[in-house]
Formats: sequence, structure tokens, C-alpha cells
Amino acid sequence: MKKNLKVKDALPGLGARLFMRLGAFAARMLFNRKLNIHLENWDLLENMKPPFILVANHVSNYDPAIIAANQKHFIHWVANDAVFRSSFMRLIFRWIQVIPKTKGMSDLDTVRNMHRKIRQGGVVGLFPEGQTSWDGLTQPLMPATPKLLKLFKVPVVAVVNKGGYMSHPRWSWQLRRGRMILEARLVLDGEGIKTAGVGEITARLEKALAHDDFEFCRRNPFPLKSEKRAEKLELFIYVCPSCRKLESLVSRGNDMVCSCCGWTVHVDEYGQFSRDEALPFSHNLEAWGRWQRVVAEEIILSGLEAPEREGQVLLLIVLNWETAGRRGLLSFWLLWML
Repeated sequence: MKKNLKVKDALPGLGARLFMRLGAFAARMLFNRKLNIHLENWDLLENMKPPFILVANHVSNYDPAIIAANQKHFIHWVANDAVFRSSFMRLIFRWIQVIPKTKGMSDLDTVRNMHRKIRQGGVVGLFPEGQTSWDGLTQPLMPATPKLLKLFKVPVVAVVNKGGYMSHPRWSWQLRRGRMILEARLVLDGEGIKTAGVGEITARLEKALAHDDFEFCRRNPFPLKSEKRAEKLELFIYVCPSCRKLESLVSRGNDMVCSCCGWTVHVDEYGQFSRDEALPFSHNLEAWGRWQRVVAEEIILSGLEAPEREGQVLLLIVLNWETAGRRGLLSFWLLWML
């Protein structure tokens, strides 16, 4: 699809800018009150003169709208080309000059479009993680991003979304009103980006975007106004800590229950897990995710070593959440051949 998507050469005209202003106003009315959004160090972003690069941690699909709605610059967001599948959205995104990119791949056309908008004095926005977070921690950054920033040689400003994951986790279909803080941070100014090496840019970018939403909300508790705080958590968590069964967890309201052994975990009003000393990990999703990957590997290896399967070929395909986009261990596909 992407080869059929072209970004206009000139900067957006009056119609597109007016549309963005109206859209920003509507988004502020919708999100700022519903999600209790607050701004920190926002003068840095408001007073920054284009061209520059805006980078942000990625916690939900609403991130571009929330950030764009709360500042004055027209941002050319770099977005997965999948969002252009709808003919209506394709028309809108082309009009406001969203830059399409193939997810998870280096893309020369995307780089050219970004470079052109920078040369024209525009603002380019991107999410260096390349995907939204499943566990509330900033994900590893795409390796090509620091090289791109070095190539463009313009200032880099970061926006860190704190509390946004708790308000709308990737695995949840519900918006939960808590408290969201958007903090602007200067990564590198124009002179700094010219003299810094790729290694230094990488280190500064990782430091600027690093965030643990579970830890932040634990230290800055604010109640989540929702009675569905655990619903759809099984899209990410697939191993029961008690009986180690796969795909046995079912969410109900604020609780998740194992259908095999009855083990239950409660998500409290602050988004934290109930303290269960039997848990083999600390009480956050990042630790739970690491633990269940180890358990899944053990289950896979034990299955491969089963004596009744000697003389046969087992084709085991494990779809993890980075590629499947749903949960850590989505399915086993077994193909037997003599």
C-alpha cells in the first residue's frame, strides 16, 4: 500500500491548518478533561522555533492527537501505513500530511519525506519505540532513530507521557480517568546535535524517554475512575502464576481469575496489583512478562523432549506480542510429519 501514498511537497495550506486547529480544539475538549491531562515544562515546546524533531514515548493510539492538541505547532507525524487502509482516513491523513512508514522496517521514502519537511521549516513527530508499550515501560528504541536525528541536524524535543499507560493500556479497550502528565524535555539543541556522535544521541534519547508508568503511579498515586481495570488483561498475560497453565486467565471487572485453579489477582483503584507473596516476580507487568516468557520456553522445551514424539518433526511457531500485536504467546501451531 505504501508505494501508493505520497506526501505533498509544500507545507500544509490554510484549509489543512484550519482543520488541524478545529481538530485540536475538539481533542482538547474530549481528552484533557476525560483523562485529566496536565502539562509540565510546556513553554519549552511552545517556544521552540521550527524546524525541529518531536519524539515521544508511545503508550496508546491517542498519543499523536493528545500531544498535537496541546501545543501550537503543525506536526507531521510519522505513522504506520496501516492507518491509511480506510479510504476516508487516507484522504484526511494525506491532507494533513502524515508521513507513512512501513512498521518495523527501514524506509528510504519515509526518510526523504521527513527530510523534505525539515528543510521546509516544518516539525516532524515520531515515536522511536515503533510500537505502543504492553507493560508500561519505554520499549527499546529503533536503532535507526539516532542516525536519523544526526542526519537532520535540527533540535530534538521529547514529550514524555506519564500516567498515560494507566489511563489506556495497550491491552485495554477502556479509557480510565486517572491523571496524565505530558512533560517536555530538551534532548539536544541545534548545535548539540551537530557535534554529538550517534552514541551520545542514543544515550540522551534513551534517558529522555525512559519511563516506568507502574513505578510513577506507585509514587504518585491517583485513583482510576473505572470498574473495568483488569478487563482484557489476558491479551497480554497468558500464564497463570499459580498452576502455570497457558491461556487459562479470564478477566472480570477489576479481577483476573484462572479458570483452572481459581487463582485471582485484583487490580486496585490505583492500577496496582494486589500483593500476593506467592508471586514469583515483583508486582508489575514488565516482571510478569519476563517471567511468563521463561515459563513458556520451559513448556516448549519439555514438549520437544517428550519421548513419544521421537521420529517426528515438530514445527512450533510462537507468535510473540511484538509481531502478533495481541499477546505474548498467541498460539501453538503443530504440524506432524513422519
